[in-house]
Amino acid sequence: MSSIYIHWPFCLSKCHYCDFNSVACDKAIDFELWLGLYTKVLLKFCADVYSGEKITSVYFGGGTPSLLPAFFVEKILQNISSNFNLSHDAEITIEINPKTLEENKAKEFFSCGINRVSVGVQSLKDSDLKMLGRRHSAADAVECVAMLSGIFSNVSIDIIYNRPAQKTCEWGVELREIFQLPIQHISLYELIVEDGTRIQKMIHDGDLPDVSTDESFMNMAIDTAQSFGFLQYEVSNFALDGFESKHNLSYWEYDDYYAVGPGSHSRFFSNNQKIAVMQISNNHDWLSWAENINFEKEVLSEDDVFKEMLIMGIRSKYGFNFMKISDIIKSKYNLHVKIEKLIKSSYVSFDGNRIVLTRFGMLRLNLVVEYLMNE
Repeated sequence: MSSIYIHWPFCLSKCHYCDFNSVACDKAIDFELWLGLYTKVLLKFCADVYSGEKITSVYFGGGTPSLLPAFFVEKILQNISSNFNLSHDAEITIEINPKTLEENKAKEFFSCGINRVSVGVQSLKDSDLKMLGRRHSAADAVECVAMLSGIFSNVSIDIIYNRPAQKTCEWGVELREIFQLPIQHISLYELIVEDGTRIQKMIHDGDLPDVSTDESFMNMAIDTAQSFGFLQYEVSNFALDGFESKHNLSYWEYDDYYAVGPGSHSRFFSNNQKIAVMQISNNHDWLSWAENINFEKEVLSEDDVFKEMLIMGIRSKYGFNFMKISDIIKSKYNLHVKIEKLIKSSYVSFDGNRIVLTRFGMLRLNLVVEYLMNE
């Protein structure tokens, strides 16, 4: 299985917490120019590295890809369908920000082949949305989700928790409102204060309190999700039965993926080696690069592959596939001994094949990963 990621780097404005490769754009964009270059990169992947494996998911992320015209999405999907082995039941997702998409355009996306939407709700508290730098209200988000649920049968939302000054009692009320929305999937992300972001400056200047380290936010989320029939299939992701994201699962299983757009990362096997390709981040420079494409391929070392597989795989309920690791790596990182210690401390379970985090371990994901990766 493989997947394709289409990165659209433009937004209406930069959110206060965001350190993604995206820029606010207030001028007209030449969509035909960008479409032509995205098509060139996709064809270059086909010519140089793609080996015909099944593509099970396509994901339009950003940035704010809901700002794209429908013809752009349609042409990209036609290109993928014509040149890649796209599965007949592929999951095809587009990210959406409330207030950037009217119902008619949503229907156009559906007609193009989009069958899953991911909505950046982030909060159902207006004061927190303002603090996060979002341009929509809670009512806008609820209205957007309701509209999309009438068109798409697979609606996911993103929510940020552990926000500055957030109280657990208010979080419990908000969670119940969240899980009553007409959705099938939810991603709950803990707020990480990244360097250089607006929110970091606001905290540093004393305009906002620092974020909490209280585990009760996630514990409350897990319990509430279960009460509404949502299963936690990954540290941050919950879904109704049958609605787990194929795209996410492909990442966590360390399958090949091909990414297009400024700053995008690709990973794929070639000649029994894992290859990494990163595209130029700067939008202007990317346009020049895409005119005369040259993939700078990095061959990942066995250590690199182990660490990436661990970081991705251990996040999901299926765990990290221990059997894919060589005896040399197992010995170098003393994995057998470390796993026994983690089992005794109730961080993981192990069936001889896969290492799976317990609920206790999920709340300490970073500690577990760091422990296993240290030589």
